[in-house]
Amino acid sequence: MRNTKSVSLVAASVVVALLAVVLAACGSSSTSNGAASASASPSAGASSAAATFNIANVKADSTLNAMLPAAIRSAGTIHVATAMPYAPWEMYVSVGSKQATGIDYDLSEAICARLGVKDSFDQTQFDAIIPSMLAGKEDMVMASMFDNAARQKTLDFVDYATDGYGLLVAAGNPANIKTVDDLSGKTVAVQSSTSQVGELKKLNTKFVAAGKAPVTILQFPQDADSVLAVTSGKAQAQMDDQSVAAYNVKTVGNGQTLAFVNDPSVASSFSNAIVGAGIPKTDPQLRDAVQKALQSLIADGTYASILNKYGESTLAVTSAQLNQGK
Repeated sequence: MRNTKSVSLVAASVVVALLAVVLAACGSSSTSNGAASASASPSAGASSAAATFNIANVKADSTLNAMLPAAIRSAGTIHVATAMPYAPWEMYVSVGSKQATGIDYDLSEAICARLGVKDSFDQTQFDAIIPSMLAGKEDMVMASMFDNAARQKTLDFVDYATDGYGLLVAAGNPANIKTVDDLSGKTVAVQSSTSQVGELKKLNTKFVAAGKAPVTILQFPQDADSVLAVTSGKAQAQMDDQSVAAYNVKTVGNGQTLAFVNDPSVASSFSNAIVGAGIPKTDPQLRDAVQKALQSLIADGTYASILNKYGESTLAVTSAQLNQGK
């Protein structure tokens, strides 16, 4: 994750900031698990509407509670798998804190409250989330997971946000990456088992067919590690969710360390992305209850207030739909 050569002073400061993120990623089954740097707390990207969301205002609906599987009603808890840190979706409120925050955390809390059960927001390594759910250890995933055809083979998705793909480079863009075509022959860092890996493999197919050098895909278990690969010079670019990439540009190194590749080729080269709450196909009762709970939160404004809290209103969907990803 680091170069063998000495890191520049700027990169070193980023190492410290990102290390703080990684060290806090130790998890709790009732609150959450990873960490965000102090600069990556909600206030860094929050809008003036941040104070409008209050979980205490989300009231339980007995009709929706009756839709839940008997085992969940009896336990009184939904176990929600997540993978921290991944700001602004899931993180700690500050370095050293065990209190989770983020879009996924607040929305999972609101969905569970509407269903009349508790939310156990459980830290899980991202590439182990689906196996963990299929083994019955978790009920649902909310980890900024993109709804796609491959994942739909085992999960149903209650879709709750739209996003895209973003490319990050080091400040000053030393590799001169201005378009997606400029990635040919470059090393791009990503978090392992994410949709970004598949998108880069598709891009490589196009590059090879055109006689161009493919991308070297460098995978890391944590998103913070893939960002660090760019700041340390191990990779020339990093691919992430567009929302996460934009958040990292604003927060890592006080906004002085990373740059966003803002070119139309990024959107046109990669698939549209839909974020969903994944639920095993073997549990249609929970899927339907979560869908109706989300729809009620959209209708009463709670959903919008959560996105506004993190300055991410552009991610909003207008209704709770199932399996919209391709």
